[in-house]
Amino acid sequence: MNINIFCKIGKISLQILMILVVPILLYLSVFAQNKLDIIVIDAGHGGKDPGTIGISGIKEKDIVLPVALKFGELVQKSFPEMKVIYTRSKDDYPEVKERTIRANNDRAKLFISIHANYKKQEETDKKGFEIYILNKERFPEAVQATTDENNLLMREESGKDDISEYIFSSLVQTGYQKYSEVLASKLQYHFSETTEIPSRGVMQAGYWVIVGSSMPSVLVECGYLSDPLEEKYLSSPQGQDSIARALFDAFVSYKKYYEMY
Repeated sequence: MNINIFCKIGKISLQILMILVVPILLYLSVFAQNKLDIIVIDAGHGGKDPGTIGISGIKEKDIVLPVALKFGELVQKSFPEMKVIYTRSKDDYPEVKERTIRANNDRAKLFISIHANYKKQEETDKKGFEIYILNKERFPEAVQATTDENNLLMREESGKDDISEYIFSSLVQTGYQKYSEVLASKLQYHFSETTEIPSRGVMQAGYWVIVGSSMPSVLVECGYLSDPLEEKYLSSPQGQDSIARALFDAFVSYKKYYEMY
């Protein structure tokens, strides 16, 4: 065989190997950093955006903020070494994309968004908590978001190969989805055990806070403000304490799982 042809074949093979292996090594390096040390807690809506309005007039933004702060306080008390980031700690309104951008910039390991729900007019009976993870139809968009967020890392580690970068981001986003599913199952269990709100299950959605987050992420609808009993429960200090406790217990269980692998 001509030596030039042999060298060309070898060069092409090496390029293919780099495209396949480098992203996998980077993927493993990302998840080898298995210390869950930064969490972002997102109280939905706020400020000019009240969210949904309950049957008594209470606003979603005023339900989810104390729940988020109580949850964060439990985390900080039990894990003082952890960094807890709130997308808002008062009645203001960060834009939705600002929330994920900050989480991504701070290299958070987990993103939990807290909300409350309201049934549509044509729905006669709807109540309970719901846990949302990324809708697989929006997976390519999430991969692109991860690609954008990891652009600098890829250039530092493996040059400017767009194919390698996209493969890397796809692998990482797959890992995020796996961990999001684990967290969702733990949230469903602890909400059922700790609160008085029935479960409506784990669902998929395309909310930006879970599409744009380059980390495991979930959105929790704590209950329906259109249901009199749930609105009363969500508005009470006791109900908010129990929801914060359920979030915390699920977080602790998830943290153990995350740091085990």
